[in-house]
Amino acid sequence: MGWKTIIISSDCKVSLSENRMKLTTGNEYQTFALCDIDTIIFSHDKLVITIPLLTKLVEKNINVVICDSKNDPIGVFQAFNNHSLVFKQLNNQINWKITRKKRLWKLIIEQKINTEIDVLNLLEKNKESQEILKDYKNSVYNNDQTNRESASARVYFRTLFGLDFRREDTNVTNIALNYGYKILSSYISKCIVARGFVTQLGIHHIGESNAFNLTYDFIEPFRAIVDIWVYLNIKDKFKAAHKMELVNLLQCKIKVNDKWFRLCDAIEDIIDSYISFLNEKTSDVLKISLSEGIIFNGDD
Repeated sequence: MGWKTIIISSDCKVSLSENRMKLTTGNEYQTFALCDIDTIIFSHDKLVITIPLLTKLVEKNINVVICDSKNDPIGVFQAFNNHSLVFKQLNNQINWKITRKKRLWKLIIEQKINTEIDVLNLLEKNKESQEILKDYKNSVYNNDQTNRESASARVYFRTLFGLDFRREDTNVTNIALNYGYKILSSYISKCIVARGFVTQLGIHHIGESNAFNLTYDFIEPFRAIVDIWVYLNIKDKFKAAHKMELVNLLQCKIKVNDKWFRLCDAIEDIIDSYISFLNEKTSDVLKISLSEGIIFNGDD
């Protein structure tokens, strides 16, 4: 499994050379072993990318993210599905029981609210808001029928970023949050496809025009990791260096069931636990805890 995250943000040609990715600028070049790469972000208008390279990246299930002219992620490359048991996995996904899907969504929302509580507590934010969130967490029904997720988000974001903050506004905080969420969603999509499932069929999100319904089901407990990073690092501007740091969040460390994991590994294991639950192989799922903090790169 690869471990490097590479952002290519200059005018160059990117090609395949002897099972390595080759970056050529003028008469100079450098190469990277594909087996070392976990995620590549293409972020420049004048990049030239060869088809043999893209083919090999998809074959090796390397997370490939494409950015627009503003250097914001707008899409990912995914294999049609090269899992050895793709039909069996798809059949399982189509036939996941409604009761299991509703129960898992309850567990996911409880986890999400719990991480929001952890963030507010770590940052020593309003205790009353934390108590409200605890009440919301303890009153989540199957499928979140009373929409505790939305109610908690309103309290959480206003407590974290100020009473005037709204997620739909266009400001530097929301731009940074959205960038971080897109990085997480690209990695989660990669993990889903690698297991032979499709991102379109969600357990709660069912948007007909949304190709990533299952991705946005599974991302929820991880959002708070982006939230706390943005709170600590983004003030007036969102710079290129900030984008690189958000990409590197995949290498930060969090606790899952009382053990420390790199975030990318935690995502893999938690998705496996969700799928096992949906396949009726387990009665519970792995849980994130941010109560002891997050170890960002350079902190350990």
